[in-house]
Amino acid sequence: MQNILVLGSEGYLGSVLIPQLKKGEFNIVGVDRCFFGKHNKNSRNVKILKTDYSKLKKPFFKKFELIIDLVNISNDPASELNQKFTKKVNFEDKVKLYKKIEGLSNIKKYIYMSSCSVYGFNKHIITERTKPRPISLYSKLCLKYEKFLKNKSKINYTILRLGTLYGWSKRMRYDIAINKIIRDMIFNRKIEILGGEQLRFFCYNKFACQIIQKIIIEKDKKYLNKVLNIGVFNTNIINLTKKIIKVTNQNKVNLYHEKHNIDNRSYEVSLSTVKKNFKKQKFDQYVVNSIRDTYKMILKDKKPFDKNKVTLNVYKDFLKK
Repeated sequence: MQNILVLGSEGYLGSVLIPQLKKGEFNIVGVDRCFFGKHNKNSRNVKILKTDYSKLKKPFFKKFELIIDLVNISNDPASELNQKFTKKVNFEDKVKLYKKIEGLSNIKKYIYMSSCSVYGFNKHIITERTKPRPISLYSKLCLKYEKFLKNKSKINYTILRLGTLYGWSKRMRYDIAINKIIRDMIFNRKIEILGGEQLRFFCYNKFACQIIQKIIIEKDKKYLNKVLNIGVFNTNIINLTKKIIKVTNQNKVNLYHEKHNIDNRSYEVSLSTVKKNFKKQKFDQYVVNSIRDTYKMILKDKKPFDKNKVTLNVYKDFLKK
């Protein structure tokens, strides 16, 4: 069985990934400081450690063939709260990690979760060859670490530039577009849009996990030392909102549109990479089904306005300590 280390196992994506991985022939160790709680349970092939991975010594990493790095302060407002802390988490600790593992022959793959936000603003359709134009501190640090990995050659890496995530998770987030729109539609019966013309590339969290699993089990070098843009559809925020209302049949919703836009990012990403690797996937229907599934799960949320489901609030509380 392959031994896999998941850093950031209890976060938004990790809380979806671990349950999927545990179904396979893997021994999984998750490491997380549990800012957002502990959402995965220890089981036959899963062990969760509540600790800061940056404090782990080199011998710890000799147990694993593959590392999945999900750790990031990945919300723009949260990353700006304390820039020194963000630089430590999103870059400096990762460099220290790499230096611990670069000489270990047991590690065959290192998967790093980056973001399509590195593209910033671009009027043209984006591919992996497009020059990044990061705007926020978060996206600048993503790109900085990407460049660090590319300049090294001792460990095979795969960099996944994810679109804006959506979907249900045990560690739920309502500070990302689709989740927030659906929550407000259900519980407030109104949706507020700022700007709305900005284009975004969206990625269903379960789809991101499918991609990760595919990279894990791939035996040839197809994904090694590559950057991949990962997502399932592009749209602007206005059309996204209309699509969600239509797909969920929630027509009695008040829509408030403020043309002033505080978000300077806008980009459309080519689906060529994901379509090439998932040839059987019917993306139009997949998008509809994923939005409906997200809607059904949020409908059951008994605490949709829990402040800890907004990343900014959690880090505000943490930084006060």
